[in-house]
Amino acid sequence: MSRQILEVTLRLKDGKVLSGRGRNLPATIEKIYNDGLKVTPRKYVTMLEDFKSGYLKKGENRYEGTFHARLAERGADPTNTDGDVVVEVKAEK
Repeated sequence: MSRQILEVTLRLKDGKVLSGRGRNLPATIEKIYNDGLKVTPRKYVTMLEDFKSGYLKKGENRYEGTFHARLAERGADPTNTDGDVVVEVKAEK
């Protein structure tokens, strides 16, 4: 069984909306953000909330929903909230 494809939408603080698709949620968030904003050096994601532990009910996906993430350079101040984004995830059926 292969992993589902996730539809990911990033809502930035300045009102920009970026979207994309992928199977690995953290890697997809990084790719959408870095490719969409053409930032140098590249930013890396830290999820600010835990995912569900798995499938709680039949048909429920642990990644679906709204999450918060922080994107920053390696070694950056972990309390800096400039790179905070809202992540909306839907699994393809």
